Amino acid sequence: MEQRGFQQTPNRMKVFRDIAEALNQANDISAAMEAILPMLGDALGLETAWAFRFDEHKRSFVEVGASGLPPALDECQQVRLRTGWCECQEQFVEGKLGEAVNIVRCSRLKSAVGDTGNLHFHASIPLRSKGKPLGILNLAAPGRTVFDEAALAFLQTVGQQVAVAVDRARLFQQERDKATRLQQLAEIAAAWIGTTPPEALLQRALESFVERFGYAACGVTSIDRAYAAEIVAVAEAKPDANEDEGAYVYTVTVAEVADSQASPAPDCDSILLARAYSAVSTPLPLTTFELRLESPLPNAFGEADRELLDAFAWQLAAAYAGADAHVQAMRHAYLEERHRIAAELHDSVSQRLFSAQLLIRTATAQMELHSRDAEVTVARVGQLLSESQQEMRDLVRALRRLDEEASLITDLQVRVATLAMQPKPKVELVLPGSTVPEPAPVVRATLLAIVDEALHNALKHANAESIRVLVDTADDKLRITVVDDGIGCPLAALGTGLGTRTMVERAAAIGGAVAIDAQLGRGTRVVIDIPYDASGGLSQ
Repeated sequence: MEQRGFQQTPNRMKVFRDIAEALNQANDISAAMEAILPMLGDALGLETAWAFRFDEHKRSFVEVGASGLPPALDECQQVRLRTGWCECQEQFVEGKLGEAVNIVRCSRLKSAVGDTGNLHFHASIPLRSKGKPLGILNLAAPGRTVFDEAALAFLQTVGQQVAVAVDRARLFQQERDKATRLQQLAEIAAAWIGTTPPEALLQRALESFVERFGYAACGVTSIDRAYAAEIVAVAEAKPDANEDEGAYVYTVTVAEVADSQASPAPDCDSILLARAYSAVSTPLPLTTFELRLESPLPNAFGEADRELLDAFAWQLAAAYAGADAHVQAMRHAYLEERHRIAAELHDSVSQRLFSAQLLIRTATAQMELHSRDAEVTVARVGQLLSESQQEMRDLVRALRRLDEEASLITDLQVRVATLAMQPKPKVELVLPGSTVPEPAPVVRATLLAIVDEALHNALKHANAESIRVLVDTADDKLRITVVDDGIGCPLAALGTGLGTRTMVERAAAIGGAVAIDAQLGRGTRVVIDIPYDASGGLSQ
């Protein structure tokens, strides 16, 4: 078979220097391929280069970069390079690719359909830096010739330069990714910081964390080692939520999992998932809990995941402590108020009633003696009872919930104003020009509960740009409509969720009705109708 050597006798030191200078400007693996190809084209007639970056921890190829690919390899986002079995990758993973070699029969070129640019063979060069395996560099030129020993030795040296550049780009990308993820972590905190009670805060925080970063499962568990771990809160990714379309994962790893041949890590207990192959956890500071990630794939977590989890743990702990402190403060205030009221009852009402009791005995004795003072004593008893009754009314009024003094419109304005603080979706309240009848407390509480559920569903599921709450008083009834311009849902799914059933049942309990209209891609409309003669009544 014909041997491919140097087209001309180049100044190899100059080529190495030019390649080093070009690689010094490359900040990712694709840029590195584009940087070296012109020099290698001059020296060896090469036209095509592609490289795979290897993640030693995950035992997977996680990135591909290429330059000068023929159409058959470049189509569909280089799907031929990102999927399927590859001989050079297999040799690399098995530790058999120790130096630059000719791959005489390339599986990817052999299976490619279309214009392959007359490529048949390529050279594969392992990329290592400081003994650490970083990936594979593949180089090809048209024709059916292979590289001679001198050319392979030259490419091996080039591979060492490429390895240094790839390692530098990897470290740079890690730092950039770390900064991006910390920024995203700060952004999602706005969605759940301030949520009370603390248990609700934990759940919302886990859901937003999993949704943003694509982990399979994240949970808060107890850390009492004497017993099995207890799940306090957990969130799992939606289907396909943790897939990275830009990553290339070596197919053997996936096949091992599918065939149940892979074994979980020795310290990996399946707590959050039915079957976990890798996990990482960290204590939740200032609590007795632990924050945990699990994945159905082996070797899923690296140092970057641990650092992100630690940052999340401190952020969540601070928010949890704040929410818990708020609850404790409210509980303390509640107990203090109870003690104050108990003292007032003892010092005033109880004393008056005791005095009335004594006066009744006195009046009884006076009536037995037919004393004229009995009438005065009974009058005094009546006065004491009247004063006690008035004081009891004052105490009951003080104990009433503050929002019982508010109106339906005021409550709706408060809810919408709070939601309107977030940039997306836009939430607004649309009121009629006429006066809105004020419902009785029980009707108002039910209406607000239904509106809260409708808003919650829209915010969580609709992916909407805007949500409107419309109030109308036409046709002798009060109507509140919550409408969004989101993704909607299939008609068959309406009424199957607990939230929608609860809305309908609540409305029926006060003589009203709820209608939900939703279609895929056309948003959702929730209409709540309460007649003026609803249970509890509406004031005109």
